[in-house]
Amino acid sequence: MNESEARVLVVDDELGIREGCRRILESEGFVVAAAGDGEAGLELFKQGGGFAVALVDLKMPKMGGIQLIKRLRELDEDVVIFVITAYAAIETAVEATRHGAYGYIPKPFTPDELLLPVRNGLRSRALSIEAKRLREERERRLLEVAFERSKASTIISCMTDGVLVINRDSQIVLRNNGMMRILPGLAALTLPSALERLGCPDLEALIHEVLFSDSGPVIASKELMVGKCAYLANASPVLEPNGDVMGAVAVMRDVTVLKKLDVAKSMFISMVAHEVKNPLAAVENYLNLILGGYVDDEPEQSRNMLERSLLRISTLRTMVSELINLTAIETGNFSVTRSELDIREVVSAAVEACQEKARERGHELSVTCDPDVERRRILADRDSLLMVCTNLIDNAIKYTPDHGHIHVRIESSGLFVKLAVKDDGIGMSDEEAERVFDEFFRAKNSGTVHVPGTGLGLSLVKKLVEIHEGTVSVQTTPGKGSTFVVCLPVAERVREFPFQGG
Repeated sequence: MNESEARVLVVDDELGIREGCRRILESEGFVVAAAGDGEAGLELFKQGGGFAVALVDLKMPKMGGIQLIKRLRELDEDVVIFVITAYAAIETAVEATRHGAYGYIPKPFTPDELLLPVRNGLRSRALSIEAKRLREERERRLLEVAFERSKASTIISCMTDGVLVINRDSQIVLRNNGMMRILPGLAALTLPSALERLGCPDLEALIHEVLFSDSGPVIASKELMVGKCAYLANASPVLEPNGDVMGAVAVMRDVTVLKKLDVAKSMFISMVAHEVKNPLAAVENYLNLILGGYVDDEPEQSRNMLERSLLRISTLRTMVSELINLTAIETGNFSVTRSELDIREVVSAAVEACQEKARERGHELSVTCDPDVERRRILADRDSLLMVCTNLIDNAIKYTPDHGHIHVRIESSGLFVKLAVKDDGIGMSDEEAERVFDEFFRAKNSGTVHVPGTGLGLSLVKKLVEIHEGTVSVQTTPGKGSTFVVCLPVAERVREFPFQGG
């Protein structure tokens, strides 16, 4: 059967996801059937038969995704099952894999993010079926299989996951390009080679557990760190018809993005618990005092409480706005309308918006501009650029002790216009500066403990600047202040070298 004509079953209780998957897959020639819950999906699978791939949501009525995966695997051990869900976490990925899922596709996803794993899964399925056929020919050693069956080797080589094949004598007899990218030292080994030369003790231990299990054939899974990347490693025994272990296959899948998503989720929950709970509690207390009549005879105090409540609500509104904008950018739903702008006008508007806050802190907020900037125009979305300037100036105000100095400078720099926001505030360490543009990151020290914030503002700045083909960087010294520098291409340069990115 041609790969693009394979039958695919989609089981998800969201109509939009089902129909979206159908359109994407059918446009590539796949035959698609869909169901809205686990029981209906199981019935379709029993009646239809011949499904090569199943896309299964985890959270569904009547029958959950994990239970459905078990039932589908019982009916057809060769079906390639993918978990599609918005509840992305390494724990659920491991659990689903243990019950027979091949892969994990987090929502939302683009057509390529759906099609690529499905095609990889079909290649893996073809490999599995081919391996069964080879076992039926009663080959005694995987080394002979690896060299005599070039088709299986070609399929393995094309897989993006790392694949390693080991024979019963604990020798590496096959490794694909994906595994050599993960463990570069493998490329220098002459096959067959002893497992001890793999150069990854954790993976060696996992394979050893599968090859020499005392309790019969086992499938072992473990999360491994190789450098700065996280991988989900699965090792499975390859059995002869009589049940003897003739070798093992190890697969390593990059789950770094899932891990980062898990960390971001934890940081988000922590941030919400602090940045939302505390302001709401303060506003609630102020309103209870006013409504309870405790400050009826003190109008100034009542006004002060209302002003503080408005300030807390304004902070919450800013946080919600930043979250919405970041989500829109990440999902591709953020649109910009670029036109030729005078950056001086946008900077002036941002300074005016922040001037009152600067005066309240006793800061001196100044602006200088090189004369030749008057002749330069940038191609940008005004609202987005205003957001960038306001965020940087507001950040400088927040992290500069009272009666400090904040200086905004605009200058021409070749094919770019450079905007620098300099303060004499608390500054940052090298480690903090390295992470300052990460989502939800906030430096934790005595100078920041009373400064409100979400850790989203500078991340939003970086993404907006990159949308405009620019760069943003920071120069900082602890206790002496920071300078954030944004470089944006001039309109002439953009017209001459149009941006080709998505």
